[in-house]
Order: sequence, then C-alpha cells, then structure tokens
Amino acid sequence: MSAAINFSESIDPLEIQPLRRREEPPEEFPLDALGGKLGAAVKEVQAAVKAPLALVAQSFLAGAAVAVQGVANIELHGKATPLSAFFLSIAESGERKSAVDGIAKAPHLLWQREAFNQYETDQKAYKNEEAIYTKEKQAVLGGGGKAKQLEELQEPTAPRKPLLFCEDPTFEGIYRLLAEGMPSIGLFSDEGGRMLGGHAMTPENRLKTVASLSKLWDGAAIDRVRSGDGCSILYDRRCSVHLMAQPMAADTFLNDGVSADQGVLGRFLIAKPESTKGTRLYANIDLGKSASLAAYNATITRLLMGLRFDHQTGELSLTTLKISPEAFNLWTGYHDHVEVQQTLDGAYRPISSLASKAAEHAARLAGILQIFDDPAAVAVDADHIKSGIKLMDFYLSEALRLKATASVGREVVEAEKLLKWFKEENLKQIYATKVYQYAPNGLRTKAQAMPILRLLENHGYLLPIDNEVIDGKPRRQAWKITAYSPE
Repeated sequence: MSAAINFSESIDPLEIQPLRRREEPPEEFPLDALGGKLGAAVKEVQAAVKAPLALVAQSFLAGAAVAVQGVANIELHGKATPLSAFFLSIAESGERKSAVDGIAKAPHLLWQREAFNQYETDQKAYKNEEAIYTKEKQAVLGGGGKAKQLEELQEPTAPRKPLLFCEDPTFEGIYRLLAEGMPSIGLFSDEGGRMLGGHAMTPENRLKTVASLSKLWDGAAIDRVRSGDGCSILYDRRCSVHLMAQPMAADTFLNDGVSADQGVLGRFLIAKPESTKGTRLYANIDLGKSASLAAYNATITRLLMGLRFDHQTGELSLTTLKISPEAFNLWTGYHDHVEVQQTLDGAYRPISSLASKAAEHAARLAGILQIFDDPAAVAVDADHIKSGIKLMDFYLSEALRLKATASVGREVVEAEKLLKWFKEENLKQIYATKVYQYAPNGLRTKAQAMPILRLLENHGYLLPIDNEVIDGKPRRQAWKITAYSPE
C-alpha cells in the first residue's frame, strides 16, 4: 500500500498497527541455476531494465517453458510427465512487469506473426479444397454412391491458428484455443489481477477454472460437456502459465479456499521480490545488440519450429527425456529430503501442497533447462538436476516466507480492500450504511462489513464518532478515518 495519510491528531500514528506482520526479505534469486544461456539473457535484461531479478527470471523461465513443453516430456515414475510450468510473480505497479514480459515473449510473437502469414495462405488453399470436396461429395450422394466411395474422398483439414498465448483466461477460452489453435500455449498476463479477480474466478466459475488449470499442469486430457454442442475431449495438450499480479490480487488467490482444496496453489512457483524503485539509475545498454538475448531468441525460435502435432486431432508428438543414473540418484535424494520435512513438526509442513510436488517441480525445471541448453538432448544430466533442485529450494523458501504473512484470512484481505476504497474515494469519514451500499463486493451487508470495520477500528485506522452529520444526515455508526495505511 502507499504511505499513510493521517487525518486525526487525536490518534498517535504509532498506535496504528499493521494488519499483517511485516514480510522478511526474500532470498536472492539463484541466477547461476539458470545455466549459461538462459542465465546470461536474464542477467543482461535485468541490468538494462532494472526490474527485480526474480521477476525477470520468472518471465524468461516461463518463456522457455512455453517453447520446451511442446517438444518434450520428462520420464518420472515410469510415465511421461509434461515440462509445463506455472509461475506467479507478485509485484506492485511500476516494477516494469510489462517491459520484462514483452522482452521474454518477443521471439514467440515474432514466430507467431510469421506463422500467421503462412496460415493465411493455408486458409485460402483449405477453402478451395473444401469447396471441391463438398462438390464431389454432393455428386457421390446425388448419384446414389455408396459409403466406400465417400470414404475414398479426402476431406481437407483446416489449418490451425498459430496463437501461442491465450487472452481469454476462462476455461472455455483456453479449451477453444487448444481445440482449434496450437496444442501448446501460454497463459501469460502482466495484469494477472484481471484473471485472479475477474470472470474466470467468480464464484460460479472458480472451481471450473482451477480444476482445468490443475489438469493442464498434469498433462491430463481435458473435456467439455455443453448442451448445445455435446461433449468433446482433448489429448496431449500443453499449457504454461505466468501471471504477474499486484499483492492485493495475489492475496485473494493465495487465500482462496477453492484454489487450496483443488491443489492448484502447489502447482504454482511464486516469487515476490523486493522493489527496485529508487535504485534504477539509467543504464546505457542496447538490448538489440545483446548476444545473450539473441541466443535466447534463436533457441525459442528453433524450439517452436520443432513443434510436431497431428493437424487434424491437434495431438502433440513429443519426445521423452530420460534422467541419467547420476541425476536420478540426486533427484531421489532430494525427493526424500523434502518428504521427511513434511511431518507434523517438519519445516515444510506449512507448505505441504507445494512441498509434495517439489521433486516433480525440480525435475520439470531441470528438463526445461536441459532442452533449452541442448534441444537435441535425450536425457537430463546431473548438472541440470542440480539446477532444478537449487531453483526449487528458492521457491520453497519463498513459499515459507510468504506463508508467514500471506495466510492472513479473508478479514485482513477485505480490510485492505476497504482501506484502498477509502483512499480512492478520498473519504475522511465513513458510516456503516455507506459501506453496505457502495463498498467493494463482499462488504455489502452488515454481517460482512461490521467485522471488517471493527478490525480496522481495533488497529487504529478508524476512530468512532457519535451522531456525526455526514452526507447531510446524523449517523449512528460512524468513524473518522485516521489513516489509509500504517506509517
């Protein structure tokens, strides 16, 4: 939140208590774990843009995942496991999220633009072929032709729209893109709050959205049943996610019971870096001349050009990475190390949803880095498993840090929303019925609003006033707003 604006001299600002405990500073992101190629690009972009390192790293890891997931799986527990990855980056407005995301996605979008040029050509050819097919089919049917003659006709296959990124985060939007477009996509948003607080996460849609995200991470078949067009099912599709959200929007997601119950939170790798505002002195770096960024772009392009799939069914044709014997020994040791720390008094018990998937996350990250470093690789080596483990240790540490302050319950999240509304409306006083009528959703009834107002009063943000005339009428339950946030 922004710095406090105090209106009452009767309240000592020192008496205003934060609604949540102060966060401990995050650990430094392990840049060296990204390897030479990806790490060099992240380092140079961070030096130029001056955004938080973890934010830059998340964007480039997600960019690599979108390209890698469409060409390979990794073998875990005797089965092929996707190399998709879900990331959530939490940062205030002004941390240059859009700039970083744009650089990480640039080679994907360039590939997409060129692919669309070919799509337009293919679409014209398809329409001509479809017209010929329809005419031949009508001729067979009109001449009393048999089923065998119909089977001999070659029905043309419509080209798939080469859209790599989903702009509609609802289940229906994701499903349609995977059904009609590319079978490997990214759900990226530098305004992740639009998804986390938007239509996809309304009470009636939340369960469906969260369940579909979990299925996509798992690589499971996704199905849709609708009264109008029946049921359909999609196999061998891949989706990676990178949401960049401001703290309040992220807190709503992190404290959502449905997300926790469905296990989707354990599928996200979350980072909330410290702000770099105030330290971003101008750096005369021309990224257009960056050899490391050029190498990143070239690798993304090579991987995207290596996508193989059935153009009729959309099912991906994926290779499967093995794990070398040395790497497997390291990985199983890490698996057991994390597992034993999930006992009742274990260090990872508070974040068991993530910890239970930590070994798989580490393997996926290792696989992404392995393929990115060597697109022709057939196995994950020990060095890349070590990198995956090092990255996962960072994410576990970050999860523990955020758990200590983010598990604040609905009341604190709603209280912060109410303080934000006070500030946006430039209010100096407030009364209960005004909150019921005009406050953000979730605070429009007495049962919802009064506990939040009492919480703010107990923490010193509101000072009770009796029978004050506000908005032209005396108000029985009213408060003076002493601050919008703690000093």
